[in-house]
Amino acid sequence: MKLLLKKIYNFIPFKLTLFSALRLLWKPPASIYQHLHFTGVFNVVVEEAKSFKIKHYGYQIENEIFWEGLTSGWEKESINLWIKLCKDAEVIFDLGANTGVYSLIAKTLNPNSKVYAFEPVERVFKKFQENISLNQFDIVSVEKAVSNSNGTATIYDTASEHIYSVTVNKNLASSDTHVIETKINTVTLNSFFKENNITKADLFKIDVETHEPEVLEGFSDYLFQCRPTILIEILTDEVGEKIDTIFKGSGYLYFNINENGGIRQVDKITKSDYYNYLLCSQAIASKLGLLQ
Repeated sequence: MKLLLKKIYNFIPFKLTLFSALRLLWKPPASIYQHLHFTGVFNVVVEEAKSFKIKHYGYQIENEIFWEGLTSGWEKESINLWIKLCKDAEVIFDLGANTGVYSLIAKTLNPNSKVYAFEPVERVFKKFQENISLNQFDIVSVEKAVSNSNGTATIYDTASEHIYSVTVNKNLASSDTHVIETKINTVTLNSFFKENNITKADLFKIDVETHEPEVLEGFSDYLFQCRPTILIEILTDEVGEKIDTIFKGSGYLYFNINENGGIRQVDKITKSDYYNYLLCSQAIASKLGLLQ
């Protein structure tokens, strides 16, 4: 029965038009709209008179943004912080860009900023490229994983049409999931900065599924020279301990982000309450209103 209903649903025409009209009158609860997927381009409002286009391929993140809005659903606390931080950032890095939501926000709010984005999975990278083209943005997109060495590495992909969670040289899939070992290209930020004559970095988003310590190891020549504000995913205590060691004594403040429960300052980095942390200077924290 479920398969039949799914086939019927897939044949319904003009879902984007229909759902756009429905959204004006009524927002269904998540238990309903999680099944109301569609494909097509829709407009995402960031702030008044500032928006970007994005292609919905029928998957979770774009679907949640469509129904909830950019700042009320998926990673809402992180997104709201990112929006504030992008406005004053001149050089922005999005590591683990996926289809590019964070990069698109940055360029929408700050058209004069230089945005560099990295996404190693070929089919996901192509979707990101399409979103860049939709908006005619000059985002520098790189089909590589950022790591602590230059060359190649392995990701453990799946046969699905889209994927959110892969990392370098580590299988994150459950034991009953069939994975496909896939070679990807890697680059260190040390070499990328040197080759592209980059001497400044203001803002980072790092979402690389437990590979965050290796990313920062490969940025050792510039990290504390540039001292960027960093929105970073911390999925385990082990990753947290490694990141804490890197930043210990650096003057950075740590903020644990719970997307459903707010932001709290902590003295030590452990597994995030949700996904992300904000690492920043006291001046940035004060400007964001995060200090008590």
